[in-house]
Amino acid sequence: MQLEGSIKRITYQNQENGFSVLRVQIDGEKEPTTVTGYFPELHVGETIRMEGKWGFHPKYGNQFQCEKSELVLPSGQNGFIEYLSSGLFPGVGPKTAERLVQHFKDNLLEVLDHSPEKLVGAVKGFTSKRIAKFIDAWNQMKDSRETLLFLYGHQITGSVAKKIWLHYGNATVETITENPYLLCEEIWGIGFVKADEIAQKVGISKDHYRRLKAGLIYTLMEGAMNEGHTYLPRTHLLEKALQILRADPTDSDFCERLIFSLDELLQEKILENHNEGIWLPYLYRAEQSIASFVKERVSPKTEAPEDSLIQSLKEFERAQNLCYDPIQFEGICSALNSSLCIITGGPGTGKTTMLRGIIHLASLQKEKTILAAPTGRAARRMYELCGREAQTIHRLLEIDPATGKFHRNEEILLDAKFIIIDEFSMVDTWLAAALIKAIPPKARVLFIGDKDQLPSVGPGNILRELLSCSQIPATFLTHVFRQSGGSDIAEKASRINQGYMPAPLDGTHFHFYSFNTPEEAKELLEKVITKEIPGKLNIDVLQNLQVLSPMRKGPLGIFELNRFLQKILNPKPTGLSILGVDWKNGDRVMQLKNNYDKNIFNGDIGFIKQVNKESQSLSIDFEGKIIRFETLELDQMNLAYACTIHKSQGSEYPAVIIILDHSHYMMLQRNLIYTAITRAKGHVWILSAPGAFHTAVRNNRSVKRFTLLAESIKNKG
Repeated sequence: MQLEGSIKRITYQNQENGFSVLRVQIDGEKEPTTVTGYFPELHVGETIRMEGKWGFHPKYGNQFQCEKSELVLPSGQNGFIEYLSSGLFPGVGPKTAERLVQHFKDNLLEVLDHSPEKLVGAVKGFTSKRIAKFIDAWNQMKDSRETLLFLYGHQITGSVAKKIWLHYGNATVETITENPYLLCEEIWGIGFVKADEIAQKVGISKDHYRRLKAGLIYTLMEGAMNEGHTYLPRTHLLEKALQILRADPTDSDFCERLIFSLDELLQEKILENHNEGIWLPYLYRAEQSIASFVKERVSPKTEAPEDSLIQSLKEFERAQNLCYDPIQFEGICSALNSSLCIITGGPGTGKTTMLRGIIHLASLQKEKTILAAPTGRAARRMYELCGREAQTIHRLLEIDPATGKFHRNEEILLDAKFIIIDEFSMVDTWLAAALIKAIPPKARVLFIGDKDQLPSVGPGNILRELLSCSQIPATFLTHVFRQSGGSDIAEKASRINQGYMPAPLDGTHFHFYSFNTPEEAKELLEKVITKEIPGKLNIDVLQNLQVLSPMRKGPLGIFELNRFLQKILNPKPTGLSILGVDWKNGDRVMQLKNNYDKNIFNGDIGFIKQVNKESQSLSIDFEGKIIRFETLELDQMNLAYACTIHKSQGSEYPAVIIILDHSHYMMLQRNLIYTAITRAKGHVWILSAPGAFHTAVRNNRSVKRFTLLAESIKNKG
């Protein structure tokens, strides 16, 4: 059914998803009709044509439920005058609108769209400056409204619709109609499933080659970003693509078309085939560049350290009241004597103590030394422990906010003789490749990390792959030294890493409690935070305590935990409700994506300083730097009272609470729980459903990542 009428009142409009309740005056009707549906921003006085059906609301009565709509210019001269003077167009009031309509009559629309220069001098007082503003608003209104209505008609609403419009502009409809699969590649927040739904609506068949090719590319991208693969074996790729495309694997015709589509992608060089694996070309080049870098730096001979180096290190030991064990002593000398070297070990094994000695010897040799880490928090911790300036790898490489590219590369190298990267287990293939491009040929490189932590979120398993290459000098630290303050966290973490349950389970700084239901887990959590159970450090809970969970969703996932914790830690009145989150002054938040324009990065923590309801924006303090976020940018942000264990990598907190439930079954792995425990430097609490913690400790199976870095290093001539 189709209706057309003029908007008399906007009763309600949700800024987040566009759901609106309108009062529309339908031609021939005495009273306005109530209309519900999803619309872009509308204004009173506009005329709208709608398709939908009648429905009945038990409280509000009959309503027209709009499923598709378009804005139309009002019919008749009086309607056009009302529209032009509705306040949508700057500089045009009722008198000017009336004069324009009287002067151009039925040709006014043609003039506005195609010959705006005819407006000059046509109406008294309508100056060139006012005309320019009017035409600019007219064109912008027309293009954006038509585009947004097209998107809303395909169930793309709210902030996502606005993002698409801002990205593609006037070419939005044409782009999406021609290839809707570009959305999942180019727009943050739209996945293949949503792009595929749109494709079906614009007439792309389920076995169309464009859909099959998009499905194959998306499968590789998802494998890289969600599972850490740098490539997929051909058979594995086809099997996963069939699942993503929701196809029947026994449909031989579909499978043949899929194989043909893959072969075409390979012929077009959009994908590449190497060693029976299918690669995204830029990932293959990145992995090969890392392999070449390593191969050039390893030497079959290891030279003995100079006597002066050994003597200087012994003097440093005495001055600092230290006593390096033989493995540490040899590792320090190796780092100062090798083009490429690695130090790996868990918490309490002496990595930082070694690093202090390495930095001291480098300074004696008057070498310019650079310290960096993957995240801002890891870089700050490096500075706190070593007393030397450290920065993020992104800042080190001088990221360009406009393009996302690095200023430092093979043409503009880093100015340093010694480059030290901490928390290297977090560095993925893309970032590692960008880093090695900018390292001078004669500079020495030291990578430091914990091989038993979770691998990088992005593709690759760089640290472990490099450690598997015997040609690379590496120091493996396993002995846990006694911790200051009698902390038992490092000792228990070491036992867990070996697959043993800590004994005793409860200790001075390591605490364990069990629960049977999610409700009991929340009660325990509240007791820890409100100091009702022992083991609490005298700290600022909001600033320093971090709750960790393996998963984002579920009754004990971070979304639900953040809502629960917000009520306890920040019980202020409602602030700004956007994207299903109630943002309040004082809330602790985390950035989820690198934002080069604002110079903040994935994992950075901030605190909301001001909620502006009128402008629908937040002002957030990131360590003294106040940054404004508009509604469209809040999908890059989340409350951070609780975060996933993956997101906690590279960070260290005075106190950590880890929640483990049976609903987390797929994530209960040893390296995950080990990573979580080693985030705590003061106290750690394990809140576990019966058997969940034990399952995680026993389970040493981790998902295999398809990567050929180690093999490429060993085989490259």
